[in-house]
Amino acid sequence: MNRYGWSLALAVVSGGVATAALAQAAPGGMAGAMDMSAVPAASVTWTDAKIPGFPPGMKMAVINGNPDAPGALYTLRLSFPDGYRFPPHWHPMAENLTVLSGTLLLAMGERTDEAKLKAYGAGDYLNVAGSKPHFGGARGATVIQLHGQGPFAINLVGGAPK
Repeated sequence: MNRYGWSLALAVVSGGVATAALAQAAPGGMAGAMDMSAVPAASVTWTDAKIPGFPPGMKMAVINGNPDAPGALYTLRLSFPDGYRFPPHWHPMAENLTVLSGTLLLAMGERTDEAKLKAYGAGDYLNVAGSKPHFGGARGATVIQLHGQGPFAINLVGGAPK
């Protein structure tokens, strides 16, 4: 077998061993991948997201997990009406964000500057590092999905944790 073949074989074997180790070591993580849970879109329960410093109109739905629990994995969705804007804020942990529908407007920074906003459409994915301020809004009715590791908290720039 040539060097490429050995490298590929080693990568496949190593990946399998690592996957097996992770499956045994990660409660609620890959070990749970053998089981399945489903959340039909019709059963998603939306609630008003009443976050101090944020304008009314945003809705939230917890899809899986407990966003408040430290170290727990979670998936949640946020829904924004057309024209919605949210102020500069940050989260203690990284956010993995996927735009499901509409257009998310997002920029990094501690001060709102509409000129910095970039548009992200359905299917776009963003990873926002923890403790990094960002701001934005929506063009058209927009739904995003966030997943990450708790605790999920919103900290206004210059304000107390929310």
